[in-house]
Amino acid sequence: MAATTPYCTVEQYVARYGSVSDEGQLLECLMDATRALDAKLPTVGIDPEDVDADLLMQACRQMVYRIVPSDNGADIPVGATQASFTAGPYNQQFTLKTPYGSPKVTDSELVLFGFGRRIGCGRIGGA
Repeated sequence: MAATTPYCTVEQYVARYGSVSDEGQLLECLMDATRALDAKLPTVGIDPEDVDADLLMQACRQMVYRIVPSDNGADIPVGATQASFTAGPYNQQFTLKTPYGSPKVTDSELVLFGFGRRIGCGRIGGA
């Protein structure tokens, strides 16, 4: 059964990554990530209802962090995939990810749930 509330709350996200300018939009992104997890996990043989809630929260939070801009005040924006600086004549350039894109379940999230931990399978030797 699909989740009706996000696996990660706004408060849990903010506690880990700091505030965002639009908490309503953050909540929608958290719900999008939850739906993405609910859609992906069964395709790799994992039932979301059998997964520890803390692991679902962590994965959801990580997924959203990759797509949500942060109000952290850093010189390099969150989501920058490339940065270039020049001392004179004062040039600064960033290549940014698309803000509020679709959350994607990566291999690092799947490993949280035990998928992909197997080192090898089969047997060594002859028939």
